[in-house]
Amino acid sequence: MKKPSKTREELEAAIRLEMEDISDWRTGLAVSVVPHEDTWKVEIMKEGPQQDAERCEMIEAIADRLRSQFDLKP
Repeated sequence: MKKPSKTREELEAAIRLEMEDISDWRTGLAVSVVPHEDTWKVEIMKEGPQQDAERCEMIEAIADRLRSQFDLKP
């Protein structure tokens, strides 16, 4: 069965919304959804040299769950 599709902007907003619910969203992090092979992936951009492995792991976990639920609209 085919998964419903969402735009890149809708997926990015869903990730941000979940992150705001579980932690204070850090302004030095930005997420971008990009096509990857036959699905999509999330790229996390950081401002400056700060390390934020825990938040990056949370973002990846959210993206993994959303990827299992939604395809990326072309």
